[in-house]
Amino acid sequence: MPAVGGNTLISATGITASDTQLHKDAGTPFTVEDHFKKTMETGKNIPDEKLVRLLVESSNSAYEWLLTLGLKYKLDPKDPSWILPVEGHFGAELVKAYQAEAAKYPNIDLRVETKATELVVENGKVVGAKVTGKDGKEQIINAKSVILATGGLNNAPEMIGEFNPKFVGVNTEMTTPGATGDGIRMAQAIGAQLKDMEYFQMRPLSLNGYWFKEVIVNEEGKGGILVNKEAKRFVNETLGSWDLASEILKQQDRMAYVIIDSDVFATKDGAKMIDKAKGVKADTIEDLATQLGLDPAVLKATVDEYNAKNDAFGRKTMGKVATAPFYGAITKPSSHYTMGGVAINENAQVLDKDGKAIDGLYAAGEIVGGLYGAGRVAGNNTLDDIVFGKIAAKHAIGK
Repeated sequence: MPAVGGNTLISATGITASDTQLHKDAGTPFTVEDHFKKTMETGKNIPDEKLVRLLVESSNSAYEWLLTLGLKYKLDPKDPSWILPVEGHFGAELVKAYQAEAAKYPNIDLRVETKATELVVENGKVVGAKVTGKDGKEQIINAKSVILATGGLNNAPEMIGEFNPKFVGVNTEMTTPGATGDGIRMAQAIGAQLKDMEYFQMRPLSLNGYWFKEVIVNEEGKGGILVNKEAKRFVNETLGSWDLASEILKQQDRMAYVIIDSDVFATKDGAKMIDKAKGVKADTIEDLATQLGLDPAVLKATVDEYNAKNDAFGRKTMGKVATAPFYGAITKPSSHYTMGGVAINENAQVLDKDGKAIDGLYAAGEIVGGLYGAGRVAGNNTLDDIVFGKIAAKHAIGK
Protein backbone atom coordinates (compact mmCIF):
# COMPACT_ATOMS: atom_id res chain seq x y z
CA MET A 1 0.00 0.00 0.00
CA PRO A 2 1.14 3.60 -0.52
CA ALA A 3 0.61 4.42 3.17
CA VAL A 4 0.93 2.67 6.51
CA GLY A 5 -1.98 1.72 8.72
CA GLY A 6 -3.86 -1.14 7.09
CA ASN A 7 -7.39 -1.73 8.35
CA THR A 8 -6.49 -0.10 11.66
CA LEU A 9 -6.50 3.18 9.76
CA ILE A 10 -10.25 2.85 9.10
CA SER A 11 -11.18 1.30 12.47
CA ALA A 12 -13.84 3.55 13.96
CA THR A 13 -14.56 1.76 17.24
CA GLY A 14 -12.12 1.91 20.13
CA ILE A 15 -10.18 -0.41 22.37
CA THR A 16 -11.46 -2.95 24.89
CA ALA A 17 -9.51 -2.92 28.15
CA SER A 18 -10.18 -3.94 31.74
CA ASP A 19 -9.29 -2.69 35.23
CA THR A 20 -8.01 0.65 33.94
CA GLN A 21 -7.84 3.94 35.81
CA LEU A 22 -10.81 5.09 33.75
CA HIS A 23 -12.91 2.31 35.26
CA LYS A 24 -11.75 3.19 38.78
CA ASP A 25 -12.41 6.90 38.32
CA ALA A 26 -15.88 6.25 36.90
CA GLY A 27 -16.78 3.67 39.55
CA THR A 28 -17.85 1.44 36.66
CA PRO A 29 -16.05 -1.87 36.97
CA PHE A 30 -15.00 -4.02 34.03
CA THR A 31 -12.56 -6.49 35.51
CA VAL A 32 -10.00 -8.78 33.94
CA GLU A 33 -12.31 -11.68 34.79
CA ASP A 34 -15.26 -9.88 33.15
CA HIS A 35 -13.08 -9.35 30.10
CA PHE A 36 -11.96 -12.98 29.97
CA LYS A 37 -15.49 -14.30 30.37
CA LYS A 38 -16.93 -11.97 27.72
CA THR A 39 -14.21 -12.88 25.22
CA MET A 40 -14.61 -16.63 25.73
CA GLU A 41 -18.42 -16.55 25.66
CA THR A 42 -18.51 -14.38 22.53
CA GLY A 43 -16.16 -16.85 20.85
CA LYS A 44 -18.36 -19.81 21.88
CA ASN A 45 -15.49 -21.06 24.10
CA ILE A 46 -13.42 -21.85 21.01
CA PRO A 47 -10.58 -19.35 21.62
CA ASP A 48 -7.27 -20.45 23.11
CA GLU A 49 -7.68 -19.77 26.84
CA LYS A 50 -3.98 -19.10 27.42
CA LEU A 51 -3.85 -16.49 24.67
CA VAL A 52 -7.09 -14.87 25.84
CA ARG A 53 -5.83 -14.78 29.42
CA LEU A 54 -2.65 -13.08 28.26
CA LEU A 55 -4.66 -10.63 26.17
CA VAL A 56 -6.97 -9.49 28.95
CA GLU A 57 -4.29 -9.40 31.65
CA SER A 58 -2.18 -7.16 29.40
CA SER A 59 -5.00 -4.82 28.43
CA ASN A 60 -4.40 -2.17 31.09
CA SER A 61 -0.69 -1.90 30.30
CA ALA A 62 -1.57 -1.63 26.60
CA TYR A 63 -4.00 1.19 27.38
CA GLU A 64 -1.46 2.98 29.56
CA TRP A 65 1.14 2.68 26.80
CA LEU A 66 -1.23 4.47 24.42
CA LEU A 67 -1.38 7.35 26.91
CA THR A 68 2.41 7.69 26.70
CA LEU A 69 1.98 8.32 22.97
CA GLY A 70 -0.12 11.38 23.79
CA LEU A 71 -3.50 9.79 23.06
CA LYS A 72 -6.49 10.58 25.29
CA TYR A 73 -9.44 8.30 25.99
CA LYS A 74 -12.76 8.07 27.80
CA LEU A 75 -15.12 5.26 28.76
CA ASP A 76 -18.09 4.57 26.52
CA PRO A 77 -21.03 5.55 28.76
CA LYS A 78 -23.12 2.68 27.37
CA ASP A 79 -20.50 -0.08 27.59
CA PRO A 80 -17.76 -0.11 30.25
CA SER A 81 -15.67 -2.51 28.18
CA TRP A 82 -15.12 0.09 25.47
CA ILE A 83 -12.57 2.88 25.67
CA LEU A 84 -13.01 5.60 23.07
CA PRO A 85 -10.86 8.53 21.93
CA VAL A 86 -11.76 11.82 23.57
CA GLU A 87 -11.82 13.31 20.09
CA GLY A 88 -11.05 12.27 16.54
CA HIS A 89 -11.31 9.01 14.62
CA PHE A 90 -9.91 6.08 16.59
CA GLY A 91 -7.88 4.33 13.89
CA ALA A 92 -6.55 7.45 12.21
CA GLU A 93 -5.44 8.97 15.52
CA LEU A 94 -3.80 5.69 16.56
CA VAL A 95 -1.80 5.30 13.36
CA LYS A 96 -0.79 8.98 13.48
CA ALA A 97 0.57 8.45 17.01
CA TYR A 98 2.46 5.34 15.90
CA GLN A 99 4.02 7.23 13.00
CA ALA A 100 5.09 10.06 15.30
CA GLU A 101 6.73 7.57 17.66
CA ALA A 102 8.45 5.69 14.83
CA ALA A 103 9.80 8.95 13.42
CA LYS A 104 11.92 9.37 16.57
CA TYR A 105 14.13 6.46 15.47
CA PRO A 106 16.26 7.24 12.39
CA ASN A 107 17.32 3.58 12.03
CA ILE A 108 13.78 2.43 11.20
CA ASP A 109 13.58 1.71 7.48
CA LEU A 110 9.90 2.10 6.63
CA ARG A 111 8.96 1.15 3.07
CA VAL A 112 5.61 1.63 1.37
CA GLU A 113 4.55 0.30 -2.04
CA THR A 114 6.77 -2.71 -1.31
CA LYS A 115 5.20 -6.15 -1.54
CA ALA A 116 6.47 -9.07 0.51
CA THR A 117 6.13 -12.26 -1.53
CA GLU A 118 8.01 -15.00 0.29
CA LEU A 119 9.63 -15.83 3.62
CA VAL A 120 13.30 -16.78 3.41
CA VAL A 121 14.23 -19.89 5.42
CA GLU A 122 17.71 -21.22 6.08
CA ASN A 123 18.34 -24.37 8.16
CA GLY A 124 14.80 -24.25 9.51
CA LYS A 125 14.98 -20.61 10.62
CA VAL A 126 13.21 -17.64 9.05
CA VAL A 127 15.97 -15.18 8.18
CA GLY A 128 14.21 -12.62 6.04
CA ALA A 129 11.70 -11.94 3.31
CA LYS A 130 11.70 -11.59 -0.45
CA VAL A 131 10.07 -8.35 -1.55
CA THR A 132 9.23 -6.48 -4.72
CA GLY A 133 9.77 -2.74 -4.56
CA LYS A 134 7.74 -0.05 -6.28
CA ASP A 135 10.33 -0.11 -9.08
CA GLY A 136 9.38 -3.76 -9.74
CA LYS A 137 12.76 -5.10 -8.65
CA GLU A 138 13.01 -8.11 -6.34
CA GLN A 139 15.14 -7.95 -3.23
CA ILE A 140 15.80 -10.10 -0.19
CA ILE A 141 15.70 -8.31 3.14
CA ASN A 142 17.78 -10.24 5.66
CA ALA A 143 16.73 -10.15 9.28
CA LYS A 144 17.33 -11.84 12.62
CA SER A 145 13.56 -12.33 12.90
CA VAL A 146 10.41 -11.61 10.93
CA ILE A 147 7.08 -10.44 12.38
CA LEU A 148 4.00 -11.00 10.23
CA ALA A 149 1.53 -8.14 10.75
CA THR A 150 -0.17 -8.27 7.37
CA GLY A 151 -3.79 -8.30 8.55
CA GLY A 152 -6.54 -10.63 7.44
CA LEU A 153 -8.10 -11.60 4.13
CA ASN A 154 -11.17 -9.39 4.02
CA ASN A 155 -10.27 -8.25 0.53
CA ALA A 156 -9.67 -11.78 -0.77
CA PRO A 157 -13.17 -13.15 -1.51
CA GLU A 158 -11.84 -16.26 -3.29
CA MET A 159 -9.68 -17.09 -0.29
CA ILE A 160 -12.62 -16.52 2.07
CA GLY A 161 -14.67 -18.93 -0.03
CA GLU A 162 -11.85 -21.47 0.09
CA PHE A 163 -11.96 -21.57 3.88
CA ASN A 164 -15.74 -21.23 4.20
CA PRO A 165 -17.87 -21.99 1.10
CA LYS A 166 -20.88 -20.28 2.74
CA PHE A 167 -19.25 -16.93 2.02
CA VAL A 168 -18.23 -17.41 -1.60
CA GLY A 169 -18.51 -14.12 -3.49
CA VAL A 170 -18.91 -11.94 -0.40
CA ASN A 171 -18.62 -8.20 -0.88
CA THR A 172 -15.37 -6.56 0.25
CA GLU A 173 -16.23 -2.86 0.42
CA MET A 174 -15.68 -2.68 4.20
CA THR A 175 -11.93 -3.16 4.03
CA THR A 176 -8.78 -1.55 2.73
CA PRO A 177 -7.34 -2.98 -0.51
CA GLY A 178 -4.28 -4.49 1.16
CA ALA A 179 -6.10 -7.12 3.24
CA THR A 180 -5.51 -9.92 0.74
CA GLY A 181 -4.21 -12.70 2.96
CA ASP A 182 -0.62 -12.62 1.63
CA GLY A 183 0.90 -13.09 5.07
CA ILE A 184 -1.19 -16.19 5.66
CA ARG A 185 -0.12 -17.62 2.29
CA MET A 186 3.56 -16.94 3.03
CA ALA A 187 3.26 -18.64 6.42
CA GLN A 188 1.38 -21.59 4.88
CA ALA A 189 4.17 -22.05 2.35
CA ILE A 190 6.68 -22.80 5.10
CA GLY A 191 4.39 -25.13 7.05
CA ALA A 192 2.67 -22.80 9.51
CA GLN A 193 -0.41 -24.08 11.32
CA LEU A 194 -3.66 -22.25 10.66
CA LYS A 195 -6.40 -21.98 13.25
CA ASP A 196 -10.15 -21.22 13.12
CA MET A 197 -10.01 -20.27 9.45
CA GLU A 198 -13.68 -21.08 8.85
CA TYR A 199 -14.77 -18.19 11.08
CA PHE A 200 -15.35 -14.73 9.63
CA GLN A 201 -17.29 -11.76 10.93
CA MET A 202 -19.84 -10.96 8.25
CA ARG A 203 -22.21 -8.02 7.96
CA PRO A 204 -25.41 -9.11 6.18
CA LEU A 205 -26.70 -5.54 5.83
CA SER A 206 -24.02 -3.59 4.03
CA LEU A 207 -23.46 -1.33 1.04
CA ASN A 208 -21.08 1.38 -0.14
CA GLY A 209 -18.57 0.56 2.61
CA TYR A 210 -21.10 0.93 5.43
CA TRP A 211 -22.77 -1.71 7.56
CA PHE A 212 -26.17 -1.46 9.17
CA LYS A 213 -27.53 -3.07 12.32
CA GLU A 214 -29.74 -6.10 11.81
CA VAL A 215 -32.35 -4.57 14.14
CA ILE A 216 -33.74 -2.89 10.98
CA VAL A 217 -35.20 -6.23 9.90
CA ASN A 218 -35.39 -8.27 13.09
CA GLU A 219 -36.98 -6.09 15.76
CA GLU A 220 -40.16 -7.56 17.20
CA GLY A 221 -43.25 -5.58 16.19
CA LYS A 222 -41.29 -3.13 14.05
CA GLY A 223 -38.62 -4.75 11.86
CA GLY A 224 -38.88 -4.94 8.09
CA ILE A 225 -38.11 -7.76 5.67
CA LEU A 226 -35.56 -8.98 3.15
CA VAL A 227 -36.64 -9.94 -0.36
CA ASN A 228 -34.73 -11.27 -3.35
CA LYS A 229 -34.91 -10.20 -7.00
CA GLU A 230 -38.17 -12.10 -7.34
CA ALA A 231 -39.60 -9.77 -4.67
CA LYS A 232 -40.08 -12.72 -2.32
CA ARG A 233 -38.90 -13.34 1.20
CA PHE A 234 -36.36 -16.17 1.42
CA VAL A 235 -35.15 -16.25 5.02
CA ASN A 236 -35.94 -15.79 8.69
CA GLU A 237 -34.58 -12.28 9.15
CA THR A 238 -33.87 -12.91 12.84
CA LEU A 239 -31.09 -15.41 12.11
CA GLY A 240 -27.63 -14.67 13.43
CA SER A 241 -25.67 -12.26 11.27
CA TRP A 242 -23.37 -14.87 9.67
CA ASP A 243 -26.24 -17.21 8.81
CA LEU A 244 -28.23 -14.30 7.45
CA ALA A 245 -25.27 -13.24 5.30
CA SER A 246 -24.83 -16.73 3.88
CA GLU A 247 -28.55 -16.95 2.99
CA ILE A 248 -28.40 -13.62 1.14
CA LEU A 249 -25.33 -14.82 -0.75
CA LYS A 250 -27.37 -17.76 -2.08
CA GLN A 251 -29.74 -15.38 -3.88
CA GLN A 252 -29.45 -14.13 -7.44
CA ASP A 253 -26.50 -11.73 -7.80
CA ARG A 254 -25.66 -12.43 -4.12
CA MET A 255 -27.81 -9.55 -2.95
CA ALA A 256 -31.17 -8.70 -1.40
CA TYR A 257 -33.47 -5.73 -0.80
CA VAL A 258 -34.30 -4.32 2.63
CA ILE A 259 -37.94 -3.23 2.81
CA ILE A 260 -39.01 -1.09 5.79
CA ASP A 261 -41.80 1.28 6.71
CA SER A 262 -41.71 4.80 8.15
CA ASP A 263 -41.61 3.55 11.77
CA VAL A 264 -38.30 1.77 11.13
CA PHE A 265 -37.04 4.69 9.04
CA ALA A 266 -37.69 6.95 12.04
CA THR A 267 -35.01 5.06 13.98
CA LYS A 268 -31.33 6.02 13.74
CA ASP A 269 -30.41 2.70 12.13
CA GLY A 270 -33.22 2.78 9.60
CA ALA A 271 -32.44 6.31 8.48
CA LYS A 272 -28.73 5.50 8.21
CA MET A 273 -29.42 2.49 6.00
CA ILE A 274 -31.53 4.42 3.53
CA ASP A 275 -29.13 7.37 3.49
CA LYS A 276 -25.80 5.53 3.14
CA ALA A 277 -27.15 2.78 0.87
CA LYS A 278 -28.87 5.43 -1.29
CA GLY A 279 -32.27 3.83 -0.87
CA VAL A 280 -35.63 4.90 -2.30
CA LYS A 281 -38.92 6.13 -0.82
CA ALA A 282 -42.52 5.66 -1.97
CA ASP A 283 -46.05 6.16 -0.71
CA THR A 284 -47.11 2.67 -1.81
CA ILE A 285 -45.44 -0.73 -1.88
CA GLU A 286 -46.18 -0.98 -5.61
CA ASP A 287 -44.39 2.30 -6.33
CA LEU A 288 -41.49 1.21 -4.12
CA ALA A 289 -41.21 -2.01 -6.13
CA THR A 290 -41.15 -0.10 -9.40
CA GLN A 291 -38.33 2.14 -8.18
CA LEU A 292 -36.33 -0.91 -7.05
CA GLY A 293 -36.93 -2.77 -10.29
CA LEU A 294 -39.08 -5.44 -8.63
CA ASP A 295 -42.47 -6.88 -9.61
CA PRO A 296 -45.07 -4.61 -7.91
CA ALA A 297 -47.77 -7.28 -7.54
CA VAL A 298 -45.37 -9.83 -6.10
CA LEU A 299 -43.83 -7.41 -3.59
CA LYS A 300 -47.31 -6.27 -2.48
CA ALA A 301 -48.34 -9.91 -1.95
CA THR A 302 -45.11 -10.61 -0.03
CA VAL A 303 -45.64 -7.62 2.28
CA ASP A 304 -49.34 -8.43 2.82
CA GLU A 305 -48.48 -12.00 3.78
CA TYR A 306 -45.83 -10.82 6.22
CA ASN A 307 -48.15 -8.25 7.81
CA ALA A 308 -50.74 -11.01 8.25
CA LYS A 309 -48.10 -12.84 10.38
CA ASN A 310 -47.89 -15.71 7.91
CA ASP A 311 -44.29 -16.88 8.01
CA ALA A 312 -42.80 -19.87 6.22
CA PHE A 313 -39.28 -19.44 7.60
CA GLY A 314 -39.69 -20.00 11.34
CA ARG A 315 -39.57 -16.37 12.37
CA LYS A 316 -40.94 -16.16 15.90
CA THR A 317 -40.75 -12.40 16.45
CA MET A 318 -42.65 -10.74 13.61
CA GLY A 319 -42.34 -7.12 12.60
CA LYS A 320 -44.43 -5.26 10.04
CA VAL A 321 -44.22 -3.12 6.93
CA ALA A 322 -47.47 -1.19 7.27
CA THR A 323 -46.94 2.54 7.83
CA ALA A 324 -46.40 4.69 4.74
CA PRO A 325 -44.18 6.01 3.34
CA PHE A 326 -42.12 2.92 2.60
CA TYR A 327 -38.40 2.60 1.99
CA GLY A 328 -36.15 0.12 0.21
CA ALA A 329 -32.44 -0.37 -0.34
CA ILE A 330 -30.02 -2.95 -1.71
CA THR A 331 -27.84 -4.96 0.65
CA LYS A 332 -24.73 -6.95 -0.27
CA PRO A 333 -23.19 -8.90 2.63
CA SER A 334 -19.66 -7.80 3.39
CA SER A 335 -16.68 -9.35 5.14
CA HIS A 336 -15.76 -7.37 8.24
CA TYR A 337 -13.12 -9.32 10.16
CA THR A 338 -10.98 -12.42 9.76
CA MET A 339 -11.29 -14.47 12.97
CA GLY A 340 -8.79 -17.17 12.05
CA GLY A 341 -5.15 -17.03 11.07
CA VAL A 342 -1.74 -18.41 11.92
CA ALA A 343 -1.41 -20.25 15.23
CA ILE A 344 0.90 -18.64 17.78
CA ASN A 345 2.11 -19.37 21.31
CA GLU A 346 2.32 -16.97 24.25
CA ASN A 347 5.57 -15.55 22.89
CA ALA A 348 3.79 -14.67 19.61
CA GLN A 349 5.90 -17.28 17.81
CA VAL A 350 4.19 -18.82 14.78
CA LEU A 351 3.63 -22.55 15.22
CA ASP A 352 4.06 -25.31 12.69
CA LYS A 353 1.53 -28.09 12.09
CA ASP A 354 3.01 -30.10 14.98
CA GLY A 355 2.57 -27.19 17.39
CA LYS A 356 6.28 -26.34 17.49
CA ALA A 357 7.54 -22.79 17.17
CA ILE A 358 8.98 -21.84 13.78
CA ASP A 359 12.35 -20.32 14.60
CA GLY A 360 12.56 -16.66 13.71
CA LEU A 361 8.89 -16.12 12.84
CA TYR A 362 6.37 -14.14 14.88
CA ALA A 363 2.90 -12.73 14.24
CA ALA A 364 0.56 -10.08 15.60
CA GLY A 365 -2.76 -8.51 14.67
CA GLU A 366 -5.55 -9.83 12.49
CA ILE A 367 -3.29 -12.45 10.91
CA VAL A 368 -3.34 -14.35 14.22
CA GLY A 369 -5.83 -17.17 14.84
CA GLY A 370 -6.96 -18.58 18.15
CA LEU A 371 -8.11 -15.39 19.87
CA TYR A 372 -11.73 -15.21 18.72
CA GLY A 373 -13.20 -18.49 17.60
CA ALA A 374 -16.78 -17.97 16.49
CA GLY A 375 -17.24 -14.41 17.75
CA ARG A 376 -15.25 -11.24 18.42
CA VAL A 377 -15.68 -8.68 21.18
CA ALA A 378 -15.47 -5.35 19.35
CA GLY A 379 -12.34 -3.51 20.47
CA ASN A 380 -10.41 -6.67 21.36
CA ASN A 381 -8.93 -6.59 17.87
CA THR A 382 -7.30 -3.20 18.42
CA LEU A 383 -6.14 -4.46 21.81
CA ASP A 384 -4.57 -7.63 20.41
CA ASP A 385 -2.60 -5.60 17.85
CA ILE A 386 -0.87 -3.82 20.72
CA VAL A 387 -0.50 -6.71 23.16
CA PHE A 388 0.86 -9.27 20.72
CA GLY A 389 2.71 -6.66 18.67
CA LYS A 390 4.73 -5.73 21.75
CA ILE A 391 5.24 -9.36 22.75
CA ALA A 392 6.36 -10.29 19.24
CA ALA A 393 8.77 -7.37 19.11
CA LYS A 394 10.37 -8.12 22.48
CA HIS A 395 10.94 -11.78 21.66
CA ALA A 396 12.04 -11.05 18.10
CA ILE A 397 14.88 -8.82 19.35
CA GLY A 398 15.71 -11.23 22.16
CA LYS A 399 14.49 -9.33 25.21
